[in-house]
Amino acid sequence: MKKIYLVRLIVGLLGGVLPSVAWQLMKQVHSPWWIENTFSSPFIIIPIAVVLIIVLFRLLTWRVCLGMCVVNVVFAFALNNPLSSSAKDCDNPITFFQFNMKFTEDKAQLTQLIEHVKVKDYHLIALQGVSVKVKDFLVNELSPNFPYFVNSDSKHHVHSDQLLFSRYAFEQVDYFKHQYSAYLITSQWQLPAGEVKLLTMHPPSPRSESLWKIRNKTLYQLAYVLEQSPLASALVIGDLNISHHSTRIKSLVAGMDTVFVNSWPKTPFTSASMGLTIDHLWVSNPAKVCQRERVDLFRWSDHYAVQSQVSFPLTPAPTITAKSGD
Repeated sequence: MKKIYLVRLIVGLLGGVLPSVAWQLMKQVHSPWWIENTFSSPFIIIPIAVVLIIVLFRLLTWRVCLGMCVVNVVFAFALNNPLSSSAKDCDNPITFFQFNMKFTEDKAQLTQLIEHVKVKDYHLIALQGVSVKVKDFLVNELSPNFPYFVNSDSKHHVHSDQLLFSRYAFEQVDYFKHQYSAYLITSQWQLPAGEVKLLTMHPPSPRSESLWKIRNKTLYQLAYVLEQSPLASALVIGDLNISHHSTRIKSLVAGMDTVFVNSWPKTPFTSASMGLTIDHLWVSNPAKVCQRERVDLFRWSDHYAVQSQVSFPLTPAPTITAKSGD
């Protein structure tokens, strides 16, 4: 009896740990596309644990099975929601609003969005999933408050579902094309603290192999721009359609500051604690992300909007030393 009890105990302990270990190992695998998608969330631990229980059912008691389930559920939530650092002090923060609108064209929904951003008076508004039909409407409504905006490049027949608004000017706007679409837009953003290399993104969701390849190509373009950027300050914002658990983004976010906020999916039956961070904001040192939080106002998108505060240190003006006359 003692031997059977010991075997059950060992199997139960392994069953509580192995699914998490399997997830940690498998999330390192970047292809094929369906494996990367499957292991983008630690909640895959739970079905792995269920399969283990079914396979080992004869060696376990119902108490051990229940214990394995509880332990793996706790691990899944803990791994998905690591303890974040407290909000940092932010002097004169630059405020951001980012939101995947999910191509809504409903007038009441658009009005709700417009009223929110006007009241909050953000410094930068980054929208994704904007349909062609509502772009002019949003520009007409928001440009009096946010005079600078970036739209699609009609001159070169480049389409983007992104739309940016700001209180400060955008210069040297560049669209990284994929056929007639641009999933990455770069610009020099003219902040009072100095010039910032702004990279806004919305690659496609990797729900098929072809879309997965386009998403990855956009990430390679992002990596190239960050490597080539001569500016000390760079900021990446947008719906990147890649989980913060992916090891693929580790090299991209290295040397940058961020706070991960679960922003997708937003459904009536899904807690935000079960979601993933796919709406990202990263900023290079010495700038710091002071705070990021979900905006739970817009019921018509499967994304939460996210508002952020970033502290950009002032760039001191060059000192001019007067020369004395002969």
